[in-house]
Amino acid sequence: MSLLRTERKAKTRNSDDDMIPMINIVFLLLIFFMIAGQITPRSDDMSLPSSISEAELAESEIEITVAADGVLQLNGEAVQGELSESLNRLKTDEKTVVICRVHSSLPASTLDPVLRAVRALGVSRLQIATELAS
Repeated sequence: MSLLRTERKAKTRNSDDDMIPMINIVFLLLIFFMIAGQITPRSDDMSLPSSISEAELAESEIEITVAADGVLQLNGEAVQGELSESLNRLKTDEKTVVICRVHSSLPASTLDPVLRAVRALGVSRLQIATELAS
């Protein structure tokens, strides 16, 4: 008698059972988009933090300095015209290291033209000099 009941239960399948895999996929997609989505907008006026790293900067023949007033200097001399033109005049290879010193009161967006110029030069190593946090 109990054998007949289990056969009937197996044959009568609920239509809700077919929806369970779809509900699982919907929740997985919801979790994915919550994690991958941008929750807060980025701020271009972010100030650079101080560094706690005590690692020394590498020896470099190219040093770019951005002063508090936004004036660019390349190896201690003011850049006349575009930074990329001044960088193209220098001898570089794949081992060249560029050190960038930026005044701490400037927004992070100040680095955008510097980073574009260094990327166009084909340099693969860029170090940003920071002050040691006390």
